[in-house]
Order: sequence, then C-alpha cells, then structure tokens
Amino acid sequence: MIRMNRAPPPTTACPRRIEPALLGTTCCLLSALSYTAANICLRQLAGLQIEPAWTICVKEIVAVSIVGPWLLWRWLRGEQFAVPWSALGVLATAALVVQLVGNLGMQWAFGVVGLAITMPLVFGVNLAASGLIGMALFREWLSLRSVMAIALVIAAISLISVGLAHANDSLDSLPGATSTSVVLLGLAAACATGAAFAYLGAAIRHTAKSRVPIAVTVLLVTGVGVVVLGGISWLRMGAAGMLATEPSTLAWMLASGAFNLIGFAFIIKGLQLTTLVHANVLNASQVGLGAAVGILLFQESHNPWLLSGIALTIIGIGLFDRPVTEDRSNGSK
Repeated sequence: MIRMNRAPPPTTACPRRIEPALLGTTCCLLSALSYTAANICLRQLAGLQIEPAWTICVKEIVAVSIVGPWLLWRWLRGEQFAVPWSALGVLATAALVVQLVGNLGMQWAFGVVGLAITMPLVFGVNLAASGLIGMALFREWLSLRSVMAIALVIAAISLISVGLAHANDSLDSLPGATSTSVVLLGLAAACATGAAFAYLGAAIRHTAKSRVPIAVTVLLVTGVGVVVLGGISWLRMGAAGMLATEPSTLAWMLASGAFNLIGFAFIIKGLQLTTLVHANVLNASQVGLGAAVGILLFQESHNPWLLSGIALTIIGIGLFDRPVTEDRSNGSK
C-alpha cells in the first residue's frame, strides 16, 4: 500500500517588520536632508538680499498655520493642555532669544560668510554650549570624548577665522561681505546662533518636568517669531513693502518653513526610535551637506584653512557623547 504524503498547506508570507533602529536612522537622515533643503532656501533668500526679519517671519508662519489649528482641534475635542505660567515664561524668553539672536543671526550670517561656514559653526557651538549648560545646570558630566570634541570645535573656529581672513578678497559672491570686520561679525553671529539654540534646548529641558507638549513648544517658539519679527519687518519695510513681496520670493520663504517643519517631525520620530548619540551623529550629516552645497551650488569661497576648519567641526560633532547624569550625594550614576 502506497501512502501519499499530504502537501503542507500554503502559507501566506507575513510582511517583514522594519527594525526600529533602521527606521530611526532613516528618519534622522531624512531630517538632515529636509533641514538642508530649508537652509538652501534661506541661503537663496540671503543672496537676494531679502529682509532677514521678513524671511524668518514667513518661514515661521508655516509652522503656526499648521500646528496652531491642529492644537485647536485637539482642544475642541476635550484635550487639556495644563501648562504652568512659569514654564511658558521660560519658553517665551528662550523663544525671544532664539528668534532675535539665533534665527536672525543665522540668516544674516548666510549673506555674510555663507552656508558652508555658517552651518558647521552653528552645529559645533550648539553642541559645545549644550554640553557646558548641561554640566552647569543639570549635573550632566561630560565624557572625555565630549571634552575632546569641544576642544576640536574651538580649534575649528580658530581655523575658520583664519580662513575667513585669507578669503576676504574672494568673498564677492556674498552680498553682505563688505569688509573684514563685517565678515568677522558674521562669524560671531553664527557662533551666537549656536549658543541661542543651546539655550532653547536648555529651556525645553528645564520645563520638561511640567510636561509641556512638544506641539505647544513649537507653536510658542514660532508664534513669538511671527509676532516679533513681523513687527520688525513692518518697521523696516512697511505694510506696502511686505505685501509687495515677489511671488517667487514668497515661494522660497514658504518652502523654507515647510522643509523646516518636515525636518523637525522626522528628527522627533528618529529620537524615539534610536539613541541620542546616534541621532546627533546622523543629524551632523547636514553640516557636511551644507558645506558641500555652499561650495558647489552657491560657489562660496573656500581655502585649505576653511576646509580644515569645516572638517574638524564635523569630526568634533561626531565625537560628542551622551552626557552622564551623576548624583554627587551618593556617587551613583
């Protein structure tokens, strides 16, 4: 008697789940690309010598017009946002500093020293200042790697300063680079931008115990920008000048805001799926992208000093390690 084996029932292939680490890495890289696209738009506007305050105001309007209605819809559905006034005060102060010192400073620096130099300085100083602020206020002690990274960033700023001095005669492509002193002020503005962003990060960290939703923070920071920078734009340009903005110019402004918001959404998701150190290293890729775009697309001046400083900044950013929170009272970590 011959027995025939029954064929196994057909199985349906289950879709393979994407690893969280891979998805987080993808989100961080997409964030870097989105932020780079936003910076390309802002650099284009700086080259057109558009009023910086008006540029940033319109950029922030994009976030306000999207996040604001979304929060209103959640509130109408009964969701409560119990945010203490003290936390709002801290965030509003930080938002004012970020808008007036950070965003305005970076936009002005784009027209004075260019994208290739501004972005490494902003990132390098931001991480270095964040580490020092974390150590002073939150008892987050820096590892040896992070101390070395800060030293490299400081050395990189020195190299970039020397490179700018040598490149001053060939900065004609930048409309704001009228003299050596103005170029050095652009360098200082880029560094101040990084410090302002670090201050905002510290304010967000300080108010974390109040459980302020990220969307509320975004709306507050961008809303302050719309109000304050809109007022500055009105004083400098007048209502007629603001309304006379060319459609193509307005498109660049709106695109910068859209890419900036997309980049923010991707980095938030990336931070949820991967480690902080991994996200910082991946996010640092926009420094290299910004430098490459500035030199290749906008024909920004470069020399060995500048290139060495940019490279050293990227290495320093990659060296930054996650801070260690230490309780000195019992020596535990």
